[in-house]
Amino acid sequence: MLRFLARLALIVVGCAALAGPCLAHAALVGSEPVEGSVVAASPDTIRLSFNEPVTPLALKLFYPDGRSVEPHGSAQNNDLIVELPATTDQGTYALSWRVASADGHPIGGTSMFSVGHASHRSAAAAPSSSPAIAVPIWLARIGVYLGWIGGIGGAFFLTVIAGRRPPQADRMVVALLGLGAIATAVSFGLQGLDELGSNLADLGSTAVWSAGLQSRYGETLGLGSVALLLAAVALRCRRRGLATGFATASLLMVAFAMTLSGHAGTAAPIWVSRPALALHAAAATLWGGSLLPLLILVATRHECAAPAALRLSAALLPTIAALVLSGATLAVLQGVTVTNLMETGYGRLLACKLALVLVMLALGALNRHVLVPRLATDGPAYGRHLRRVLAVDVCLLLAVLAVVAGWRFTPPPRSVAAMEAALRHRQMLHIHTDRGMAMIELGDRGSLDIRLSGADGRPMPAREVRVSLANPASGIEPLQRHATRVEEGRWSVDELTLPIGGAWTLRLNILVSDFDSLSLEGTLMVP
Repeated sequence: MLRFLARLALIVVGCAALAGPCLAHAALVGSEPVEGSVVAASPDTIRLSFNEPVTPLALKLFYPDGRSVEPHGSAQNNDLIVELPATTDQGTYALSWRVASADGHPIGGTSMFSVGHASHRSAAAAPSSSPAIAVPIWLARIGVYLGWIGGIGGAFFLTVIAGRRPPQADRMVVALLGLGAIATAVSFGLQGLDELGSNLADLGSTAVWSAGLQSRYGETLGLGSVALLLAAVALRCRRRGLATGFATASLLMVAFAMTLSGHAGTAAPIWVSRPALALHAAAATLWGGSLLPLLILVATRHECAAPAALRLSAALLPTIAALVLSGATLAVLQGVTVTNLMETGYGRLLACKLALVLVMLALGALNRHVLVPRLATDGPAYGRHLRRVLAVDVCLLLAVLAVVAGWRFTPPPRSVAAMEAALRHRQMLHIHTDRGMAMIELGDRGSLDIRLSGADGRPMPAREVRVSLANPASGIEPLQRHATRVEEGRWSVDELTLPIGGAWTLRLNILVSDFDSLSLEGTLMVP
């Protein structure tokens, strides 16, 4: 028991010491030129600002006439600087971008601005990944978890807790390690497909595999591959001490590997989230990985089944305590509350996982207090009851892994909140021309706040302001509204109801005097 606690402490301390800097899930928070703005001359660069450092994956700039180029982009702290070719073309430009965030997840979008005036039509749309790769990514993630938790955890159980074991147990754990190795290798390519927005037909491309290898998740997969190898070596070692060392190193390595990417390991503060995730991963690997080997020991009526079950039962109490404590910590850091638990995809998956784990805990209590003591006192003949419960436990574990793999596609509440904040920030439109400027803000209740200024920056006097909003992509003709004057240079439109969200073309027709008028146009993002 003391040895087990010492190893568990070593895992946690090691992961905390190795933890490096990493930030939260990326979200675009601003751009320069401002999204939807109209500028007088073509800028030399476009600056995209994120809430964390990103790595550029793919960039494509669309000209007003539909031509496209692939500009060079470089990351500077939280900004992505894109160098634009020299051009005098006027109209709307669209920069299609795809980047990898610090947690390894690719995100993409399209940022638009106009030079001189807005075009009637935009040539570009935001890139999107093929839904066809979602299922292979999910299946591969389940295979990775089976290899890492079932294989590495199983090797730790057989070499450290069980000691002697039948050859069937070794063969089953080696099979899980092999499955994990295959799934890990395939995951490199699938990650590359997802980052580049490619389809399964491009899986043979060198660029796809290179992108997967260089990604943040690629680091996790690489370290996990080494952990799988160490677990296989541990099973083959004849010396108990050496096998224990390899198995412990494998468990330590896979626990640290899981902190290198993903949502949970990138929540702030890092000094809390990464050790908590390492502890959670280590505890889950110890508990989950021991179920199938113990089932084999009991099913084969091996002589070490009862002693191994007793040792595991004693070790699981602190393991489950660590699992619950670390899991609760991670849920809080991810922004999960009672309110959003069932309102978000992440929360619903968490609720499903909790329900499955609670059933496993109930079965574990039955094992600890009833079935395992009976097995030790009444002999292998009583093992059939324990065998049935362990079989159910293994099925529940598989369901848990399938649910956890679904988190790959669902951002946590904290990331959703950051994205919504970024979207609220982008509900502002700045139009700048040689004759005047307009700052338009869309309010929460459908109101438009319009601030007009002249070329000198002073409030622009105007006699009348008419607003036109259209969404040609959705077949919505222009909505016409008269703005109400609030004060010099400030106008408003109240109770403006837009049927759908997306990019709306906004035009201001400003009557400066009986003999002078000004027209300004830009794109307003509506949630």
